Amino acid sequence: MSHRSRLLGLAFVASDFLMEIDETRTVRFAAGAAAVPGADAAPAYEGRPLDEILSRASAWEFRRVLADAAPGRRLGPIDVLVRCGDGMVRKAVVRGFCAPQLAPSVSLGLCWEGSPFALHAPPLATSTDFLNRTRTAMRQASEPMAVSFVEVAGLSVPPTSQVMDVVASTLQEASIDGSSAAQLSEDRFAVLRSQGDTRDLADLLREACAAENVSIAPVVEQGQLGSDPLAALRALRYAIAECIAEGPAESARNFSSRVAQTLRDAAEFRRIAREQAFEVHFQPIVSLESGAVHHHEVLARFASGDTGELIRMAEELDLIRSFDLAVLAKALRALRQPGAGLAKLAVNVSGASLATDDFVLALLRRTSAEPDDRRRLMVEVTETSALEDLPAARRRLERLRDAGVKVCIDDFGAGAASFEYLRALSIDMVKLDGCLTRAILTDERSRTMVAHIVDLCRTLGVRTVAEQVETEDIAQALRSLGVDMAQGWRYGRPTPELVTRLPETLPTRRKGAISAWA
Repeated sequence: MSHRSRLLGLAFVASDFLMEIDETRTVRFAAGAAAVPGADAAPAYEGRPLDEILSRASAWEFRRVLADAAPGRRLGPIDVLVRCGDGMVRKAVVRGFCAPQLAPSVSLGLCWEGSPFALHAPPLATSTDFLNRTRTAMRQASEPMAVSFVEVAGLSVPPTSQVMDVVASTLQEASIDGSSAAQLSEDRFAVLRSQGDTRDLADLLREACAAENVSIAPVVEQGQLGSDPLAALRALRYAIAECIAEGPAESARNFSSRVAQTLRDAAEFRRIAREQAFEVHFQPIVSLESGAVHHHEVLARFASGDTGELIRMAEELDLIRSFDLAVLAKALRALRQPGAGLAKLAVNVSGASLATDDFVLALLRRTSAEPDDRRRLMVEVTETSALEDLPAARRRLERLRDAGVKVCIDDFGAGAASFEYLRALSIDMVKLDGCLTRAILTDERSRTMVAHIVDLCRTLGVRTVAEQVETEDIAQALRSLGVDMAQGWRYGRPTPELVTRLPETLPTRRKGAISAWA
C-alpha cells in the first residue's frame, strides 16, 4: 500500500470529503464522497472557487474564518451548506488545517449531515434592517463592499407571489452573505454585495424571471461603500430614501459624492468641537407654580448648518463625545462669568457619551477646584443615541448625583426607551417631549398620558418639565395637571445672555420667588 493511500485512508476516518484550497480559495484537490451521492468529487469541485461551492451565507462566514488561517493553525468546526445543484444544498461540518509545508494552501475535511434539501432564501429585509446588516458586515468584512440599487420594472401587476419569491431569492443569492437584500418599496430594492462580484445582477434577474415566463426590465446601479463605515452608513441612509423617491440611477449617482461630503463634514465638525467654534444660547426653564426662572438649558448654535442635523450627524459618526465635552466647557465658563449669580445650567449629554467614564470624569475634574459649581449643573440625557448598557450608565449617573449634579431624561415620552430609563436610572427630572405638550389642548390621549406621567413621577420623587410651551392656555393646562416646570417661547427664546429674571408682564410670575433644584 502506498504512503499516499494510507494517509487518505486515515483522513477519511475523520471526514467524508477532502479538499485543498489555495490562497485564492480555489479548490486544487478534491476526493471522497461528494455532496451529491454518487457524483465524482474531482471533476465536480477541482478548479472551482470555494464561493461557488458553498451557499452565499456559508461562503461569507468561511471567508471570515479563513482570514485567521496561518501555518500550523487549525480552523473550525464550521457549519456550512454545500450546493448540490437545482437549488439544493447539503449540510456539512468543516474542519481545516494549514500545514506549514503547504501554506498558504489550506486542507479541509467535511463531514456530511443528513441528505440534500431545498434552500429557501430568507425574506427581504426592511430598510432599517438593511442599514443594521450593512453596519455589521462592514465591521466584519475583509474585502471592499458595494450597494446595488435595483428597480424591477415590468413585473405583472400585481406580481404573483411566485415571481416575487424569484426576485427575492435572486437578490438574496447575489448579496454578500445570502441575506443582505432589502425591499425599499413595491419595486425598488437594495443589495449589499462584494465589490469584486462581477456578475450582472440585471441579467440574473431577467434569467430567473424568464424561467417563470415573466419578462422584466430591471435597472441596476451600484455605489461603492468606501473604507469609512460610519460615513458610508450615513450616506447610505440618504441614498435609500433617494432610491425610494427618485429611483436607483439618481441614488447611485449621488452616493459616492455623498460619502466624500460626509467625510469632509466630519472633519469640519471635529475642528468645531476641538476649537469650540460654536456659540451657546440659554433658554429659561420656569416654575409653573411661581413663575420664577428655575434654571437654563444650554443650547449649541452653529454659524452655518441646521443644529439638529449636525448633532444627528455627530452621533451617527461617533463624534458626539468630544462635542458634549466642548459644550460642558462653555457651560462652566458661563456659570463663572460676572453677573451669572447663582444661575443653574442644564447641558445635553448623548447616550453615547455615557458609554464610557470619560464625560463623568471630565466633569468632576473640571469642577474639582470649585465643587460648588456641581450643584448648579444638570445633565439632560438625550434619547437620540440610546443607552446600550443601562447598569453602567446608572453607575455613572449616580456618581454625578453623589457629587451634587442633577440628572434629567430629555424628550420623555417620544422614544420607546423612556420608561425603561425611568425604571433603571437614578434621576431627578424628566422633560416631557414637545409632541405631548403641543397636543395637550386638542388631544385627550396626550392629556391623559401627561397626567399619568406626572402621577408616576410624583410617586417616584421625580420632577417634571414640559418643553415647547408657547401660550398661557397650554401653561395653564400643564399647571392643572401638576407639571412642575415649563420651557418655551411663552417664557423666553434662547439668547446668548443668561436671563435670570422674566419680564414683569408675564402673569405667572410671582415676585420674590426663590428657585432651587429640589
